[in-house]
Amino acid sequence: MSGLGIFSGIEVLFFWLGVLCLATFQGLVWLRWKLEASWLSLALVAAGCGTMIFDVAWAVSSVLEKEPQSASMSVLVIFLPGLILAVMGMRLAWKQ
Repeated sequence: MSGLGIFSGIEVLFFWLGVLCLATFQGLVWLRWKLEASWLSLALVAAGCGTMIFDVAWAVSSVLEKEPQSASMSVLVIFLPGLILAVMGMRLAWKQ
């Protein structure tokens, strides 16, 4: 146990996942109130951000379990479609 500190990698992961979820929620509220974005664009952004946050959790936990191939495949299979959804939703929100 020498040199590990008081938090393990998974505890730090869950802390940052909470921060990311809160930032995503605040961004969605800002889009709705300030830009008056439609519900469709908010749904696309929320689905994309949720998918990307899920992939971050998957990739970091895979690296912590010493499975880097799983982490790299999750970026291709999970993160990229989430990024496309989020970008489509943001373009729709800014277009209005």
